Amino acid sequence: MLHQNRPIVTIKQSLGEKLFSAVSLACLLLAVGYLMLSWQELPEQVPLHFNALGEADRFGGKASVVILPILGLFMWGSMTAFERVPYLYNYLVKITEENAEKQYRIGVWMMNVTKNLSVLLFAYLIYETVMMGKQESEQLTAGILPAFLVLIFGAIAWAMFQMVKNK
Repeated sequence: MLHQNRPIVTIKQSLGEKLFSAVSLACLLLAVGYLMLSWQELPEQVPLHFNALGEADRFGGKASVVILPILGLFMWGSMTAFERVPYLYNYLVKITEENAEKQYRIGVWMMNVTKNLSVLLFAYLIYETVMMGKQESEQLTAGILPAFLVLIFGAIAWAMFQMVKNK
């Protein structure tokens, strides 16, 4: 096995991590509910892709929008499962008995934040796709996609810094 010599330490999620996961899942489920309630109002062609300015630049059949909830739910479920096995992650430092708990805590935090921000982005995209399909919105909110990317990659960079700092 790839990481067979690593210690297995159970890392319990903090209350903040649990709340963040619950909020992101709730937002995704609300967006899915909004999609379902709006299904009959959607035109046959809905936006499927957006340019850097948040303008729809590719359209497709409304059935294609179903991929967003499927991917969002799959991502939430699979990444939640991965949060429970931090000893399988790749780390920037060698994992030892002495540093395992600290490194695993950082890894679990990084997985949790990445998962929840990504799922919130999916929820937002579902909502906006429906709004644009119903012609209640013309484009994504300016700066929202770059903001999500900065938050996601910023969290990953911070976690990597912490891993190296806490060898």
